[in-house]
Amino acid sequence: MLIDMHNHTKISSPCSVLSPEELIETARMRGIDAICVTDHLFIEGATVAQEVGRKMNFPVFRGIEARSELGDMLVYGYYQDIPNHIPLDDLCRSVHESGGIVFVAHPYHVNGGGVNLYTCLHGRGSDLDADWDKVPVLRQLDGIEVMNGQADDKTNAKADVLASRLQVAGIGGSDAHVVDRVARVATRFDQLIRTDEELVEALKKSSYQAVRLRY
Repeated sequence: MLIDMHNHTKISSPCSVLSPEELIETARMRGIDAICVTDHLFIEGATVAQEVGRKMNFPVFRGIEARSELGDMLVYGYYQDIPNHIPLDDLCRSVHESGGIVFVAHPYHVNGGGVNLYTCLHGRGSDLDADWDKVPVLRQLDGIEVMNGQADDKTNAKADVLASRLQVAGIGGSDAHVVDRVARVATRFDQLIRTDEELVEALKKSSYQAVRLRY
């Protein structure tokens, strides 16, 4: 099953121009089996998009892109709004207590308005490449977005190396805010996923692979 794990709608992400209908129709047309809506900070956009997906007979799963003090994080299995600039330790604890998981979003990508782990650590006097094993909170992470549709190949390759160092799984997502960016990247799962809960369980098993698509 091919799922695009990182998308934004204009419902809860002011930086996006995509309606749920546009996002779903484009993903369907380009061969994606399902999408995750991961609007910034608020769960409303994902919840609305999921309901639209039911009406359009297309699977939509809910996530959220949180902004921690160490950069943007993709959260799955936690269906509440998340305060801006939340400490990463607090985020991981709350999400894990709810049975959810936390993936670093675009850890090295510096363009496009996002906030990344590399820059945040650099601002605190640490280098992610040299000091990754000296930041205890990183051990609480469940995975890394190793392929982001907004990032270049070199940046994504560095994210993949970080996942290997931390011994966590990697996902792929388009990080789409406009139609042209939809279905550039996805995650290939080896099982059928029908619900938010099944997606979280599949992500915990690490049996998937980030893939770049022709779009």
